[in-house]
Amino acid sequence: MNPNNNKHFNDEALRINRMLKKENDALKYRITELEEKLAWHTDNDAHLVEDEYADKGMSRGDFIDKEYT
Repeated sequence: MNPNNNKHFNDEALRINRMLKKENDALKYRITELEEKLAWHTDNDAHLVEDEYADKGMSRGDFIDKEYT
């Protein structure tokens, strides 16, 4: 085996691994951002639904009980 070819292969493999790690880290960061936004929107939407029932003078539980029993 020619040692020069082996070194070139190893250098190329390291370069590709570094590139993939950077892409993976960027994706992890983006996923974290999106999860935080989703959690924020979910919390805010829950409050909107509760406020809607409160405006009608009832709780969410009251509405479900009257609607489905």
